[in-house]
Amino acid sequence: MKNLYYILCLLFLTNYAYSQSADEEIFIPADTSKKYFHSAGVNNPVSFSYEEETEEDNDEITELYGDFKNNVVHQYKYKEVFQTRDSLIINFDEQNFSLPFDGKINSHYGWRRYRPHYGTDIDLNTGDSVRCVFNGVVRYANKRVKGYGQVIVVRHFNGLETVYGHLSKIMVNSNDTVKAGDVIGLGGSTGRSTGPHLHFEIRCLGVPINSEDIIDYDNKCLKRNCFILTKKDAEETYNLRSKKYHYQAKSRGIYIVKKGDTLSKIARKTGVPMSLLLKKNKLKKDSVIRPGKKLYL
Repeated sequence: MKNLYYILCLLFLTNYAYSQSADEEIFIPADTSKKYFHSAGVNNPVSFSYEEETEEDNDEITELYGDFKNNVVHQYKYKEVFQTRDSLIINFDEQNFSLPFDGKINSHYGWRRYRPHYGTDIDLNTGDSVRCVFNGVVRYANKRVKGYGQVIVVRHFNGLETVYGHLSKIMVNSNDTVKAGDVIGLGGSTGRSTGPHLHFEIRCLGVPINSEDIIDYDNKCLKRNCFILTKKDAEETYNLRSKKYHYQAKSRGIYIVKKGDTLSKIARKTGVPMSLLLKKNKLKKDSVIRPGKKLYL
């Protein structure tokens, strides 16, 4: 009888020790084919799951993150990932989608004044409801982040992460499971902001993606059922500091001002007469132009 008692005690202590060590980290299992996110960073470990979004799995991407950090805004994994592959396929389901906020876009992805702008700014009033775009788990929620102000980052089961910045109130916690359309915060003007708006970003493995390539804001729906992110996209198309991005802008009749540029230098470089350059951009000969500013040719 005593031996049986000792065996039972040993089993209890073993299970207890395992549960304590599991509480120290958050992880995503290697097998995510059924869209499972395992969170062991809470008192009662919970498995978050939902029905398949599409016939194809997105486990390829969620597995590549490797971990689930609550203490950093962005988890940059794309450099090591694209060493062994050229593209990633991200699948969507229209039924598991919601606009973050139905409002007018007042600033797009790209260079803004003299700094890169990696998001889409949506006009709103302080206190307006901000909604989760896809199903997922809150990875990061912080009230004081430089630039972003109050910000939420959600990792989605399709492999993307979405960022919601300048909020006036955060209504979720890290490790909360959320669905498309859930209210996760209230709009505001915290951080580096000149007025109430939602700064919204879509990222994959840290790579910022122009949300307007995925979302049709006018028709309030997704543009397609899948999105392919290539190595070239990560290094050039969406990298606002790359030479390729500047070349593509020029081919569309746009010149992005570089350090040391003057209007006369730009006129010589592009072959556009100074008078036309001034007229198209509503400038004067002595106007100050800063690096990053877009000029129409």
